[in-house]
Amino acid sequence: MGSATQLIGKLTMKSIWVMGTVLTVAYLSPAETHAQVKLAGRFVAAKTCPALQSIKKNTNPGNLSTAVGKSYVLLGKNRDAASHYWIEVPGATPLQRWVGVDCGTANGAVVSIPSQTSVPVSPASDAKPFYVLALSWEPAFCEAMADKAECKGQSPQSFEATHFALHGLWPQPRRKVFCNISKSLAAVDDAHQWEALPEPELSPTTRAALDQVMPGTQSLLERHEWTKHGSCYPGGSAETYFSDAIRLVTAVNASPVQVFVAANVGKTVQSADLRGKFDEAFGKGAGERVRVACKPDGNRQLISEITLGIKGDISSGTPLAELIATSAPTDPGCPSGVIDPVGPQ
Repeated sequence: MGSATQLIGKLTMKSIWVMGTVLTVAYLSPAETHAQVKLAGRFVAAKTCPALQSIKKNTNPGNLSTAVGKSYVLLGKNRDAASHYWIEVPGATPLQRWVGVDCGTANGAVVSIPSQTSVPVSPASDAKPFYVLALSWEPAFCEAMADKAECKGQSPQSFEATHFALHGLWPQPRRKVFCNISKSLAAVDDAHQWEALPEPELSPTTRAALDQVMPGTQSLLERHEWTKHGSCYPGGSAETYFSDAIRLVTAVNASPVQVFVAANVGKTVQSADLRGKFDEAFGKGAGERVRVACKPDGNRQLISEITLGIKGDISSGTPLAELIATSAPTDPGCPSGVIDPVGPQ
């Protein structure tokens, strides 16, 4: 007979006899086949998420995902302060899979504790997906990137001379990147070898609109954004991901925010005033969800980017004002900066 230690190493969440005493062993195997904290009940998916066999390895045999609104058997979670739930996905091999806790709600779940009593776990009160919309001020970006294709062709008549440009739409939390993307392809992206990344499949209409609001497509920025962030967007479609992002940046550029910025090109503005324009455009409190980023350029401080916290179902056509209102406030960022005009200053 092997030692008690050897026996424990072969068991997962089971009771064993050791020297006449019953011990309950909770052990997470290297293959991550069991949860560390058992749960019972149902998990209801709020969005499409990858159903992983291994969290650490990000493996997903069969490339399976949860279906919005579908209920799954809930088995457990990876720790008390969980990042993932353990569920059963019908038809999957193996049947048990991991999904991120932000993917849905653990409705009616109960926790098994050593005393054998059960404590109800309250359903998540807010399972809406959370994103960051990043909008660049391209003239400021081009001050240090004059060799970029999109910067070489910039002129005072360019769209981005008076409008915000799309940088990206990023599913949160920040670690949610490269979903179902191989490690080798992720390494190519990290090395900025974007010419080796696959081109997103877009309709001619969406491609034309993207080329306008994202000048960085001239440097293949859309390949990077799709590979790293869009791969984690609900639905798994580049067409959906970019058309939704285009809708959001267009809403900002059709608002008093754009009018304010265009009227102040070449001037220093207070971030509080810029955030106030978001209140005017999208409702009171919207500016509290906006962070202003600045960068130094000689003796000037340039506004280089703004990021908006948004929460909810973007693809259903939810208005930007509502998406902003349901997100959490953020820090304001830099207090003031210059709205940089096109060309070296």
